[in-house]
Amino acid sequence: MYAEVELFKDPKTILGYGYPFSENGSDGNPYYAEESSAPLLSSLLRSIVLPVPGVRDLPCDFWPTKFQGLLSKLTKAELSESYDKAALGTRKTLATAASVIHESVTRGIVGGISKGGAGRDLQKSYDRSKASGLVQAWEGVVHELVYGDLVDELFDGAAEKPSLEEHSLGVQAAVDYIIIHLATFIHHIFVLSSEGPYLLKMLANIHKLVPYSMIKQTLRIGNAATMLNGMVKLLLAKVGVGALSNWIGLTQNAEDGMNLLQRIISMVLSWDASEFRKSADKIEKSVGKGGPTKEQLAAIRQFIDTKSRKEHDTVRETSAESPTSIVAAILEDADPKLLTPLSEAQHARCMEYYSSLLSVRDRDEITGAMCRQNPDLFTRAIKDLVGTFEPMIRTIHERVDLREQLSAAETFLNDLIATSKANKTPPSVEDYVSLLRRNRQLLYNWLHEVASKCPEIRDDFRQWAKETIKAFRQPPSDQPGRTESGLDGNNDSKEASVESAGALAGGAGAAGALSPKLQELFSTLPPEKQQEVAAEIDGHATYLSRLEELSLRRMQGVLDNMAADNRDSAESGSRASMCGPGMYLARWQALLDETLVTPELPGGRLRYGRDVRGAVVQGKTTKDAGSVDQVKQERDSEGLQPPKVDTVIKELGPGFRQLAVEFAQGVQPH
Repeated sequence: MYAEVELFKDPKTILGYGYPFSENGSDGNPYYAEESSAPLLSSLLRSIVLPVPGVRDLPCDFWPTKFQGLLSKLTKAELSESYDKAALGTRKTLATAASVIHESVTRGIVGGISKGGAGRDLQKSYDRSKASGLVQAWEGVVHELVYGDLVDELFDGAAEKPSLEEHSLGVQAAVDYIIIHLATFIHHIFVLSSEGPYLLKMLANIHKLVPYSMIKQTLRIGNAATMLNGMVKLLLAKVGVGALSNWIGLTQNAEDGMNLLQRIISMVLSWDASEFRKSADKIEKSVGKGGPTKEQLAAIRQFIDTKSRKEHDTVRETSAESPTSIVAAILEDADPKLLTPLSEAQHARCMEYYSSLLSVRDRDEITGAMCRQNPDLFTRAIKDLVGTFEPMIRTIHERVDLREQLSAAETFLNDLIATSKANKTPPSVEDYVSLLRRNRQLLYNWLHEVASKCPEIRDDFRQWAKETIKAFRQPPSDQPGRTESGLDGNNDSKEASVESAGALAGGAGAAGALSPKLQELFSTLPPEKQQEVAAEIDGHATYLSRLEELSLRRMQGVLDNMAADNRDSAESGSRASMCGPGMYLARWQALLDETLVTPELPGGRLRYGRDVRGAVVQGKTTKDAGSVDQVKQERDSEGLQPPKVDTVIKELGPGFRQLAVEFAQGVQPH
């Protein structure tokens, strides 16, 4: 899945994505690519996102013109790579996180959820103090969502029951399961990730700039049309000389200025860029004082400002193949003589200078694409969204006090930021579990208000949920030996190996619906290759089983610590968890660990993400709380390293991709 995400570095990827994105043909008319450049991502978009009420009613030019236009501008901006910065940056962290989430959902779409016989009794009691009890409840809820009538039960319950505790015992236990996993995910981003403090700082800055009081005053207006018009003016009205001159007719295409949303984006990124500029300026002032020479810094600036994408890629490839650091490759490309006086200290400063300039450029390019383009695709896209959802917004505004919901969102963000700010010790998974438990009724109150007072909206989303959930059903010819967890009950069988092989080859995690075709693909391999593929799959299946056991132990640890905390146990503080459950976390960390990073020295070895784990992008003022090393030691002590599956990817990867393309062609929005 992440391989498809990485393809979006190339501007051609979005053009070949297929419906709903288009490319202009030779006749000037738009057309959709028949074979998607990102088949797994396109399947997810078409089957789940596009049919969402409101989203399905967006103007026909929203996706191929406005949304696609924004993506194209960001792609053409050629934002920096982790390889160049010698650290795993924010975009890498968030992109890999989104990838593993996509992968988990796509696994369900491609592989399906096993029916496994009779329905599940969600009314019985589940031991919510045991991880096994929560897992059993979660699997029962998933089964009943896909094959039972739990969708109707949840929508009816949201309308009739003002408290989550009034739902079935199985649903309550499943919510506990979700909270622990969601808390682990948030903890991983804000605490374990080296980019966590930086992301927290960004979130806090945006939170401070949102005009909550002004929005609440606007929401006080009783007339829905007047309120909505006032909200649009507040958030999207342009303020600038260009907007005024265009309005009175003196100009036609002058830059309009920025609206409030764009000013928030621009201001936050500008504050951020100023920190990197200070770092670069400091290095420039060190010229003649033991730092890099003026010529070396000039060569780095020229490489960033004047070289093309192709030239950047060429120098990066030279750096990786040599191997030599990216800075050394840049200097050698400009003038080999610049390398002669380069000491290790000067090289380190050049690396920091290069990283800082790239960070400044990234933020300027993002601001330009989102806030300073003409035509302003960002504002047009937001207006399309507001216009499409206007009937829904009017209905909700007439029947629900949106000010209370806005205050609830503000309260949650305040609580999240406060929880994430480390004092003497970094926050634990239990801290985030407590955060979500404190605020879960706020979200349920919103769902209850809308479900009980806006039945037409409730039923519209109910119908979408019932249609969408069908995408997760397995075909009637379900293979025996599959367990509800998605792991094969008999790892020695050829069918099990073939299915797992498709998962590894394509990165989707399962391939139940494609198993017959994968069987054919597997059978075309020479006998010796079949044995190699089967051996790697067996090793990977064992690895997944151990991960599942580890995840269960960590969930039990969180539950035990929470119980101890509730009893005011003195030992609860010393037993705080820094690693929570979730098999997807291993995949996320593996993606980060496999990231290629420039050598540390001019002639050093190539590095990977695992070698710079915990390092912060040079030029950033925030520092991590020191928990990464602790977690690294804990993870490494488990001895769970993903096994090599190179043969599977090599032998079955191309074939699986073609199967994924064919699968995507058959997925259309319902």
